[in-house]
Amino acid sequence: MLLHEPFDFHARSRAGYVLSKSDGTALTYGQGRERSLRMASMLLGLGLKPGERVATIMNNAIDALLLIYAAARTGIVCVPLNCRLAPREWMGMIDDAQARVVIADPAFGEALDNAGGKPPIAICSQSTRPGWLALDELLAAASRDIPRTSLSDEAPVLQLYTSGTTGKPKGAMISHRSVLSDISLISFAIGNCFPGQRSLHLLPFFHVAGVGFALRAVSGGESLVILKSVDPAVLLKTLVDEEIAWTFIVPTIIQMLLKEPGIEDLRFPHLRQILYGASPIAEHVLVKAMKIFGCDFLQGFGMTELSCAGTFLSEDDHARALVDRPDLLSSAGRALPGTELRIVDGHGADCPPGEIGEILIRGPQVFLGYWGLREATEAALRDGWLHSGDAGSLDEEGYLFIRDRIKDMIVSGGENVYPAEVEAVLHQHPQVAEVSVIGVPDDKWGETVMAVIVPEVGCELNEAELDSYCRAHLGGFKLPRRYSFVTALPRNASGKILKRDLRAGFWEGQARQIG
Repeated sequence: MLLHEPFDFHARSRAGYVLSKSDGTALTYGQGRERSLRMASMLLGLGLKPGERVATIMNNAIDALLLIYAAARTGIVCVPLNCRLAPREWMGMIDDAQARVVIADPAFGEALDNAGGKPPIAICSQSTRPGWLALDELLAAASRDIPRTSLSDEAPVLQLYTSGTTGKPKGAMISHRSVLSDISLISFAIGNCFPGQRSLHLLPFFHVAGVGFALRAVSGGESLVILKSVDPAVLLKTLVDEEIAWTFIVPTIIQMLLKEPGIEDLRFPHLRQILYGASPIAEHVLVKAMKIFGCDFLQGFGMTELSCAGTFLSEDDHARALVDRPDLLSSAGRALPGTELRIVDGHGADCPPGEIGEILIRGPQVFLGYWGLREATEAALRDGWLHSGDAGSLDEEGYLFIRDRIKDMIVSGGENVYPAEVEAVLHQHPQVAEVSVIGVPDDKWGETVMAVIVPEVGCELNEAELDSYCRAHLGGFKLPRRYSFVTALPRNASGKILKRDLRAGFWEGQARQIG
């Protein structure tokens, strides 16, 4: 099966169902398929052939998804770029992907022009821009009939660039089969997907979770309510007014919503699930959120190379965590159906339960490899297993606990310290809004633990208080020896904390560099 086929099924059998709603404009499944077919015809008419790339730089909009379906019909590979990056970064990815056609929102097109990066075939997604083709004009002239093409479900349909927190971004190639497999596995794990149901989509469609859950919603015949930016008041109003059944947001946004004035007076009778990812959730935040929203909470672990997700912590797991296993809130859950997990040591041997090693994953959702990077692909895909680069452990019941990126591990006096473990403890402190733990040089221990903390608004933290708190939860060698209090943590365009930037000032001039 190919990626566009579930979409086409709903468009034929439920043509009048609402596909999407954004900025007050609704589009039906029948209208969406028609537009996607014309997009496919347009791409072919521009001379693109199967296997070639089309890049998009767009804010969240239904056209961003329809272009993916258009590419899927033709064998062309869609490359959604992070619209929060700098123009020079877009140019590097466009060049790397060898994309002759770029479709961009007007502001991003202007930024490319100003940076001297206008592509050979430049298309403006909205209205017109000098020197750029207009998408709507091209679609008006395009046919809805496209030639039949024999395509394999093993062919790439998406190329998503990794966030590059540890180096140059890599183009992860994802096949039709991988995307549809992950959609199916997630649906088995969390259910709650049926025609006409309304889901809210806030995560950016250039991000694997954002596009993955949006494509899942379309494959289920749902109505997608799409927001382009995060505004807590608008988000809450949308949940209520649009009778949203489920959404995927990150814990930071959950905390923002809980601080919104008047939230205690709102009711969400149609909301059944809130899915979250990217980081664990503090117990006191979860308890309050469950009370306010009155729905189930689920959490997943995923990565671009998994086409989205590999594990899930279920609603029952969350309930159990509040009764007798609070540690489960730090878990990423258990493997999705058809997905296998292993934890291996530095020699490739399986680790016993509780022992930390590298997380390996095998399943039908694993990506094809990195575009143009044979050595990186061979390092990531070995003996049928995806080597994640993440350190973690499995307990006796198969729950996965992610400790950190292996490259972020701190070696202090010969002991391994995983920053994520220390961060999880500090994150539970009610006066800590955000935290990042890094290793810094130490004459005695080689490295020592440092916590960089953003306090909650109006709170004044001190090192003695935090040290006492940590000693109650961590072994001595894991304790932060230094603290730094800041107003914000450095992040990349995907919102991930840049630990290399935090470490840079401390390791400059050192014989050994970290990360």
